[in-house]
Amino acid sequence: MTLDALDAAFVHRWRAARPPAPQPQHAVVASPVPAIHQAAAVPPAAPPAEAAEAVAPPGCSVVDRLLAAALPQWNAVADRVEAARARGRRVIAVAGCDRGEGRTTLVAALARVLRSRQREVQAVEPGELPMTAGATCDKRIILVDAGVWFPPGPIRRQRLMIVSHGCEAALIVRRADRQPVVAIEAALEAIGIEPLGEVVTFARPAVEEPVA
Repeated sequence: MTLDALDAAFVHRWRAARPPAPQPQHAVVASPVPAIHQAAAVPPAAPPAEAAEAVAPPGCSVVDRLLAAALPQWNAVADRVEAARARGRRVIAVAGCDRGEGRTTLVAALARVLRSRQREVQAVEPGELPMTAGATCDKRIILVDAGVWFPPGPIRRQRLMIVSHGCEAALIVRRADRQPVVAIEAALEAIGIEPLGEVVTFARPAVEEPVA
């Protein structure tokens, strides 16, 4: 995925004018259980879905199983969202590059964790943003199951502005079998949306080789 010629020139001028940005933060999600990591320190990957099934009792929902398998990692994702809310970002999108990335499950689990922390959370579809979403007195965290913002092909600024209308920050979801798109962070910042990191879904932990 690349920027088209016009938008590439726009982002190039914008990036040339700003000070160097800090190293981006990322999240790794296993089916889709998240494990947040910084670029300099990567903790062990979260367990896959079958591990989640072994942790939670039979009959539990997918969200229950995933939270039971890796609650500390989900808390790390919630930390990222709470920090953004403290900076005034009320409407946070969970967006991606393709269908089937686990965004809806991620929104449901993240909302559950935030509510357990006594946060008022509303999960909505893109066309359901409340009229008071940007009001100063509104203490909610609004999570938007935002769908595909970055389909294959060039990143088109005009389209991105339309699909992201009303959002203030974004978590980007990517399947582990897809390559990262470096241009996404710059494209979001160029239209005034704070990127909160990348969430990699359906990642499996590395298998250690037996010691001879």
